[in-house]
Amino acid sequence: MVKPFASILTARTKIRLPTAADAPFVTAIENDSELKRLCGRPSGKSEECYRESLGKPRDLWCLIVESLDTRSPIGRCGLMTPIFSDECEVHVILTKDQWGRGLGTEIALALRDLAKEMFPQRCLTAKVHPKNAASLAIIGKLRLAQHGIIASDSYDNGWLQFRRSLHDECNQ
Repeated sequence: MVKPFASILTARTKIRLPTAADAPFVTAIENDSELKRLCGRPSGKSEECYRESLGKPRDLWCLIVESLDTRSPIGRCGLMTPIFSDECEVHVILTKDQWGRGLGTEIALALRDLAKEMFPQRCLTAKVHPKNAASLAIIGKLRLAQHGIIASDSYDNGWLQFRRSLHDECNQ
């Protein structure tokens, strides 16, 4: 269940909980093969599937990023917090027209601060495709240390894992 959370304002964005009305945008972003090339793979899920899940947010895994200028969605981000884990994984996906403007860093830093507030006993983590230079630059600004390489049967096989304590007591 989501702890009380309304929205986060950054210099240029508003990060908020999704609603069922965001389903067309999330469906488009999650099924864009070019966009997902270095950050997963297309989900294949339908708009109806997203409409149903977004209408009842239970956690912070899918937050909507809106432009403060246009008040329209420009990305999706979130914090994944598995129940049986000390991790809080940060992720950011922006539409292609928003790339190269520093928004990913702005959003990731806001998510880091939210994670510190809501999950102070967890470690902030991220996984990044080794060729995703933009995400690797953001990881550096979050001061996450490389923690290993993922070995799996999924899309993230060979991706780099990063980790940092949110409370300075977690092992790197």
